Amino acid sequence: MKSRAFRLPEALRSLFRSVPAVVRRDYVSSTAIHWLTLASGLLLFHLVARRAGPAGFAYYQVARSVVATLQPFALLGLVPALHRYLPRAGDGARMLARQSFLTQLVLMDLIGLLGLVLADDLGRLLGIPGGATSVRAVIILLAGNCLCVVAVAALRGCGQVTAANLAWLLGLGILPVVAFALTDRMEVFLALQGLAMIIIAVAGIAVARTPPSQQTRPPSFRTVVTFGLRRAPGDIALPALFSFPTFYAAAAAGPGDPDAGYVGFVTSAITLICSLFGMLTPVLLPRLSGAFHTTGVGAELGRGLKTLPVVAAALTTPVTGLLFLAAPTIVHNFLGLDFTEAIDALRLGLPAAIPFAVFYAARPTLDALADSPIVSRLLLGCLALQIVGTLALGTLLSPSTAALAGLTIGAVALGAASYLALLHTIPAPKLSRRMG
Repeated sequence: MKSRAFRLPEALRSLFRSVPAVVRRDYVSSTAIHWLTLASGLLLFHLVARRAGPAGFAYYQVARSVVATLQPFALLGLVPALHRYLPRAGDGARMLARQSFLTQLVLMDLIGLLGLVLADDLGRLLGIPGGATSVRAVIILLAGNCLCVVAVAALRGCGQVTAANLAWLLGLGILPVVAFALTDRMEVFLALQGLAMIIIAVAGIAVARTPPSQQTRPPSFRTVVTFGLRRAPGDIALPALFSFPTFYAAAAAGPGDPDAGYVGFVTSAITLICSLFGMLTPVLLPRLSGAFHTTGVGAELGRGLKTLPVVAAALTTPVTGLLFLAAPTIVHNFLGLDFTEAIDALRLGLPAAIPFAVFYAARPTLDALADSPIVSRLLLGCLALQIVGTLALGTLLSPSTAALAGLTIGAVALGAASYLALLHTIPAPKLSRRMG
């Protein structure tokens, strides 16, 4: 009998052989683009910190957290729905993509009008400094993000990975840096980002084309929307897991306190660590959905998919350890000597990256195989656990410490529950040897 030490590499080799070359190529290119986009975001952190100082940095983090929190509410679950159903839609894919985009556009118009009317009240509620002007800028940024994300999801669902990657890099990577260079005013900087992303989104949906498909009857738009709405609570809960700590720290510490910026920096670092596995869903879900719908999942591939979360944890652990040791160097060189207090926050929050990586590695398979919204239920339950834990710890600890400890509690629960759900779900499909 072979020892356990050799089982993981063998499972990885089996998984690698089961994945077609085109899928591997799409994953590598998509991950590279995602990293470039994250690098752009980190550069903006650095630039904003240098230009605006701790208080301005906290404002920027709060604005980003507002967008990250509100965006899933506005998207109506369209992203996973487009990933799942456009590969099955055949000649109806282009029409479904445009119907989804127009629906998103109308919804953003309504949100924009509401924001104009309630700007002052929303600013106080969400903790955005700067009054109505800043709130309007954040709403424009939200609209740009939502439309760009829907357009990219449509392109991926249609099999146009290169076009999707280009739209993502331009809208969320290059143009925000250009916007920063064009103005010294924070609200103008945020608004310019949103307007640029709207332009990219319109161009992206215009070039969406019909993907290859063996389906003769495309799903209806109602089917797409219904699927998305059932998943929307999970899409809302996932970014809330990351943004709630920043909001909690901002509200508990008071306006202008730098703790909110430190907590936001930590959650961004966790996102960067998990980015390798976060890109599995947009790349794998469209292909897994089409293949599982017709042939099921092969036994060999099933074993590999069960191994993937274990690999995610194994790869994330040493990276987290290195960043933990290098925290002083990272903070001082990246943010500056005035941000020394962020070192302890970074070290406290980094371990949460390991269970988050497990979740990201399990998610595409769960979304592709399960008709019921398993992932949404897990995310909602773990978000509730995080909130309760944070509020309880807040009575004993400082706001930033309680926020990051609560994040870790939710992450550990999410990683464990998603892996158990994966083990339960994979044996169900019919067996086959190809993903498609």
